[in-house]
Amino acid sequence: MSYIALFWWVYESTESSAALASVAIVSAITRFLAGPLAGMFIDRVDRRRLMLTMNVVNALTMAGVGSLLYLGQLQLWHVYVSSVIAAGATLVHRSALLASIPNLVSKEQLTQANSVDQIAYSTSSILGPALGGVLVDLLGSGPTMWVDALTFLIAAVSLAFVWFASPRVAGEAGLRKTLSTAVSGFRFLFSRRSLLCMVALYGITNFMLAPTSVLFPIMAHDVLMAGAQGLGFLTSAVSIGMLLGGAFTWLLKRVKRHGAAILLGFAVLGTALALFGMTRSLPLAVIALGVVGFAAAVLNVFESVILQTRTPDEMRGRAFAAVNALTQSLRPLSLAVAGGLLLVLSAPVVLIGCGVAVALSGLGGACVRDVREL
Repeated sequence: MSYIALFWWVYESTESSAALASVAIVSAITRFLAGPLAGMFIDRVDRRRLMLTMNVVNALTMAGVGSLLYLGQLQLWHVYVSSVIAAGATLVHRSALLASIPNLVSKEQLTQANSVDQIAYSTSSILGPALGGVLVDLLGSGPTMWVDALTFLIAAVSLAFVWFASPRVAGEAGLRKTLSTAVSGFRFLFSRRSLLCMVALYGITNFMLAPTSVLFPIMAHDVLMAGAQGLGFLTSAVSIGMLLGGAFTWLLKRVKRHGAAILLGFAVLGTALALFGMTRSLPLAVIALGVVGFAAAVLNVFESVILQTRTPDEMRGRAFAAVNALTQSLRPLSLAVAGGLLLVLSAPVVLIGCGVAVALSGLGGACVRDVREL
């Protein structure tokens, strides 16, 4: 819901695609820079308490920004600051969650467990954006963000009533040793060629997908003429597709060739994204984005399973944080390039180009043996 409220406010207040891109760039830079330190904390402290704390941080952030919106005092720099806080808290929470799944289920159940996580995430994403679009139209952006803050508090309270094992790596004294521990997740990935190739492929794809956070509001507002509700439907379409994709992977008993599956997923995702850029019909746009979401869910689940089964428990937090940092590292550059392209090209043209590039990356990855054999 906060995504709908904030991005809609930024675009209506500035009427600038560059402003939308700058907010997304700030979030992407935060995730990249915070990755190494986040991974170190995830492997050193109780992961459940860490996730609970991050939910509280997000709740306070959303409530504060919502109050500024309601009072008419919100400025663009407030959005930048809140984006930094929310991006950092979400990075820590998500990495801690994915690192904890193997402590809850057996190795044979990892695909189903990650699928359930994907289904739960998608279900909330379906209701959130659609409800956010409706609430923005009915109540305004400020109260919409208060509702979002409440959902974070509910999530924090739920974590107070559960427990699971959380291995802790002893901290090392001294700045040099601390930094060495922080970057050990990167060293681990670079020492495994197959994982590094997979991460590189995801990083390239994320470079092409990064502009969608900026392009969706423009498509809804200027191309499809669908308003804030239309933006909510477009975002929810992706989430519905991800829900179906999560259900699909949950039904799979065993996958022998995760590498082949992710390569096919990239090709399908890119093709559907290009078709979304071509259409001027809201129903067809929703269908195309549903396919995008379906493919993205398959990619997310198999990426998590591959990392969880090939990473030691005591290294898992740093490995997931390092993967997040590496796959997100090109996003700021991508958003900056997209902001420049939007000055001379239309949003549909940029979307078509991004979709074609993603599809080609999947075909290119098929030429890499290490990826095919994952």
